[in-house]
Amino acid sequence: MTTHLHPPGQPGGMKTRLASGAAHMGLLAGLLAVALLLAEIVRGEPPGRQVVPLALPEAAGLKPLWRDERGALAAKLTRGYGLSPGLAEEFAGWILEAAVRQRLAPDLLAGLVMAESTFRKTARSPFGAVGPAQVRADLWRGFCGEGIEEPDRNIYCGAQILAHHRETCARLGDAEPEACALRAYNVGFRNRDNAYFVKAAARYVAKIQRFRAPLAQLVEA
Repeated sequence: MTTHLHPPGQPGGMKTRLASGAAHMGLLAGLLAVALLLAEIVRGEPPGRQVVPLALPEAAGLKPLWRDERGALAAKLTRGYGLSPGLAEEFAGWILEAAVRQRLAPDLLAGLVMAESTFRKTARSPFGAVGPAQVRADLWRGFCGEGIEEPDRNIYCGAQILAHHRETCARLGDAEPEACALRAYNVGFRNRDNAYFVKAAARYVAKIQRFRAPLAQLVEA
């Protein structure tokens, strides 16, 4: 014996069928919403957001790329010092990185390398100074760390020393901390203003400035 909650053909049965139909419609609507959401995700657009096109910034306002800056400096080294393009590109990367990190002018550091070694990677002096920046490992290894014999680390160490001297000269009130730093780099910090070394130190500063001049004149290589 079957018990009906609502006799067949009565309003209660109709309500049941309407409720079932409404449930099916709700399910279809939900599936349609999910499909639309998936379509937005596939297109890479945030769900529920409008995509508004924006104008790109002017190219002139963008900072030059690292490779562009390195290429520009390499071109200056080639034109100013006669370096081969390959060697100039290699040294330009080392000089630019060290100059930026130590807040030095790239042409200042390039002039120092030119004066110290003429861009010879394995240069060595009778006094034990090595590398492109002619750093004495016995004096500066503790300050710069290991690997001073490697040309890239050698240049970075030279930049560290020069920046350190410049900072110290400025702290002591020197009116020209850059020239003071160059004198200290050449003859030692304690001897930078020593009367016995003053002429040699002055010649060194003038030499650096002379080597900077060709690069400064090449505004855009």
